Amino acid sequence: MERPQAAYSRPTGGKFDLKQFLQLIRHASPRYWQLWLGLALGLLATGAQLMVPKFAQTLINGFSHGVNQTLLIGVIGLFLISAVISALSGSLLGIFGENVVANLRGTLWHKLVRLPVRYFDNVKTGEMTSRLVNDSTQIKDLLANAFPQVVTSLMQLVGAIAIMVLMDWRMTLIMVLAIPVVLLVMFPIMRQTVKIGHERQDALANFSGTAEETLSEIRLVKSSNAEPVETTTGAHQIKTLYRIGLREA
Repeated sequence: MERPQAAYSRPTGGKFDLKQFLQLIRHASPRYWQLWLGLALGLLATGAQLMVPKFAQTLINGFSHGVNQTLLIGVIGLFLISAVISALSGSLLGIFGENVVANLRGTLWHKLVRLPVRYFDNVKTGEMTSRLVNDSTQIKDLLANAFPQVVTSLMQLVGAIAIMVLMDWRMTLIMVLAIPVVLLVMFPIMRQTVKIGHERQDALANFSGTAEETLSEIRLVKSSNAEPVETTTGAHQIKTLYRIGLREA
């Protein structure tokens, strides 16, 4: 028994659902050990980087009595070790993201080639290609770059506050009290950024679909003298992407 026509209609946009997103990630069978090991190495590198300024301060304060070569070698060695660990962390997280995206693309491709023909009558081929390539790349950037950066940034924030408390707790208190004010300003901007990001992906998929459809049927376009119409349509979509890019910037 065939599914109804509405089941293959073009999907409509909606709010981001974290639960569904996590289910999608689990469906990709990610190698979680790469994620946790990469995060652990990133946190270790962050801790080492937080120690470098403190040792450097001690080294600089002792310049009047001569250069402490042991401390100098220790600072340089700690900096180099943190850089190597950070590079290993980035490599592991990048491999993790690539694995997730490859599995997601494989699942999506398996689904696309088995959809009925009437689905392709309602959705442009280029739009599906954009979803397959561009949107999945955004997921990789989220898993391999954005999420680890949030974790390490929180670690840096906590470590920096701890060091500042030891140095001058009064000034630290004043700066911490300013954080809620900054968050009140940032939260509306963050919500707007998420909205603009969704608009950009939709507009990019729409433009990709129009471009691929037009170029694949270029003989029909020329035979029907539709070049002005297609030029206007493409220019309009390019301007839409440009305006979205300006808002994002």
